[in-house]
Amino acid sequence: MPELPEIETVRRVVCPQITGAKIVSVAVGREKIVGHPSAEDFIRKLEGRTVVSDDRKGKALVIILDRGRLIIRFGMTGQLIVVPEGYPPEKHTHVTLRLEDGREVWYIDPRMFGKVWYIDEDEEDTYSGIGHLGLEPDNPEMDWRFLKGKLGKRSLTIKEALLDQSVVAGIGNIWSDEILFRCKVCPETPCSSLSDAKWKLLAKTIPEVMEFGIEKNAITPAEYLEGKGRKYYDIYYLEAYGHEGDPCPRCGKEMVRTVIGGRSSYWCPRCQRKPRCRD
Repeated sequence: MPELPEIETVRRVVCPQITGAKIVSVAVGREKIVGHPSAEDFIRKLEGRTVVSDDRKGKALVIILDRGRLIIRFGMTGQLIVVPEGYPPEKHTHVTLRLEDGREVWYIDPRMFGKVWYIDEDEEDTYSGIGHLGLEPDNPEMDWRFLKGKLGKRSLTIKEALLDQSVVAGIGNIWSDEILFRCKVCPETPCSSLSDAKWKLLAKTIPEVMEFGIEKNAITPAEYLEGKGRKYYDIYYLEAYGHEGDPCPRCGKEMVRTVIGGRSSYWCPRCQRKPRCRD
């Protein structure tokens, strides 16, 4: 599932290619992809709009238009690519924006868990959910006191807490494992048992790991198009996620996989020791 570093890659690669471009026609292949308004109104309101700028909120991409904005959540398999005129069709393309110069912007989503919304300039966004997102990882307010204040009294695991988008936006299953590995914190640790030292380390590590992910995902527009939006999805540089059975890169102990809150977690049982049970 694309997380903050992957969506930031989309923003940096795709959006500069379409800034200033006028949308002349819109096609919607699967109406369920459109969260708001109706597919018919979505098409009508987007046609004739010009792309002005862009933004990102957690895992959501925001394309700012001369009137209103287009919001995209990518779900598990969403991709956004810009293709030249006459480019071979791609299966699972559910939204197509044709630009004035003949290029097209395709939203591709095989599993269709993603959504797109058009929010008019005089309209309150009560649809996409981005208004309920927490702080960005690089927000100066996201310090250890913020994290402890939001999570320190909760009994849920720190793994589940990092996935709570209402606290810190953009962290998903992959990067939460990387954060916890760097901090030497077991993902099964209850938030309420973490020391101030660990909260301080988490607050320092979260933005560092997100920036690391963004840097590692750096890719040219040509490479991105060649991979049809998928090439940024590479895990060779990950230390924890997906490494069940591999030696820990820090101590050599075999890495394990456990399921926490319905999500797979990968961690080192030696470096990230389980919290002791209290009598």
